[in-house]
Amino acid sequence: MDLLDASLGDIAARLRQLLDDDRAAVGADGSGDALLETAHDWEAIGQAGDAARTWIAAEIAHQSRRELDTSGLAYRHGFCSAKKLLAATTNISERTAGSRIAFGQRIRSSVSISGTPNPSFFPVVESAFFAGDLGVDTAAAICRTLSEVVNRTGWSDATDQAERHLVEAAIATVGGADTDAASDSDVDALARAPRLYTVEEITRLAFRIREHLDPDGAEPRDAVKQSLRGFSHPKVGADGMARGRYALPPLQLGVFLAAVDSILSPRTPDPTEPRTGSESTAPDAGRDGELGTSISDADAAVDPRTAEQKLLDAVMTLIDMAAASPAASRLNGSAPTVNVHVTLADLESGRGVGWIDGSIEPIPISAVHQLRCDGDIIATLFGDHGEILKHGKTHRLASRRQRRALAARDGGCVMPGCTAPPSLCQAHHVTPWVSDSFLAGRTDIGNLALLCPFHHSTIHTSAWQLEMIHGTPHVRPPAWLDRQRTPRPTDQRRTGRPW
Repeated sequence: MDLLDASLGDIAARLRQLLDDDRAAVGADGSGDALLETAHDWEAIGQAGDAARTWIAAEIAHQSRRELDTSGLAYRHGFCSAKKLLAATTNISERTAGSRIAFGQRIRSSVSISGTPNPSFFPVVESAFFAGDLGVDTAAAICRTLSEVVNRTGWSDATDQAERHLVEAAIATVGGADTDAASDSDVDALARAPRLYTVEEITRLAFRIREHLDPDGAEPRDAVKQSLRGFSHPKVGADGMARGRYALPPLQLGVFLAAVDSILSPRTPDPTEPRTGSESTAPDAGRDGELGTSISDADAAVDPRTAEQKLLDAVMTLIDMAAASPAASRLNGSAPTVNVHVTLADLESGRGVGWIDGSIEPIPISAVHQLRCDGDIIATLFGDHGEILKHGKTHRLASRRQRRALAARDGGCVMPGCTAPPSLCQAHHVTPWVSDSFLAGRTDIGNLALLCPFHHSTIHTSAWQLEMIHGTPHVRPPAWLDRQRTPRPTDQRRTGRPW
């Protein structure tokens, strides 16, 4: 097939054949270098396709403009707008169609009926984009950001200079050379060279230029963002999961990230109780790596949580800390309290469920034990006939003096490899706190150990086990790590013997 005589349909069919060949050849090159070269070539094809689709979208919008009335392209085909016509014709979403039209109209240049040129709003971006030097993401970011400046200050030499500077930065490559003096092979290598700046870096540079050109624009832009801020009340679905949406302006986003990052970062030290490190040697160290084996990150089980789950756990930790603060808002004179309803039979047997006010889905009995272990809850115990046997019991919580002692002894979460500081941990009853007389699971230092929220929620189902020996917590590792499951001391006392 002669490329010059081929139609767009022929070229599309040939591209699909090449795609099938590339998919079949994946793995032939063990180093993966050929795969990276293929990715670059297909991206070049994608950029040509993006340029064509953007041009088509702008032309359809131009021929469907309102001043054409009933003779407009969209009207003649039974559509009220160019966006709906493009979406129906190409089988894409109206959102995608709208973004292509908006970007295409910014860079579209044309010739009027009288023959005079109508230049593009951003001629430098247009030239680089249709030449394949600029991707659609970078080009759209430049046009969108500079448009915010133009809408407030109008066109000027400064905006033209900013456009040229951003395009030059966007097309610059690592180790770029003079293409005029380069051979064909050098030009091909230059085209494959990585860009000096990523799309995200060009976007940040455009923001900085925007603030330089329009220093008074930050205030009204932030006012718009503040008006759009929000946090929807969770809606409980049929599966019992609560879902919602949020919109954070820059200020609130900064506060949010600063708070959760302090919890999510594995290198966050506690200012009051610094850890000695993720590796701790047992006080009674022996030979051959038995009891004296150091507890390091390699011994700990891999955290199975996704990034979203870790973020939610961090937010819940912040909420727990805020609710426990003396400055927390009071409801009927009491701090925020979780009401849990559970039968005495289920609590004693360790099976069954509990119910929380505000949720239609129950929680397992293990979650009830977790809340009772360290949390300000009111547990309502029901008998077999629905009678209330006991309502409330708050003596289980560790006092502030006890928590300070736990921080000094445990130094944070006692699970191997976990670096959560004491300020982010909860006091866990090693012997469960279920007895009315407090004998089985009494609240004293000899029965408490610090656990982070994640390990506290999984300790009852984890292969790792906690037990108290001589008043200090010991971790019994799973059989796959230690066949004898020898208990390992976990305390972080800096005053103890270092061996």
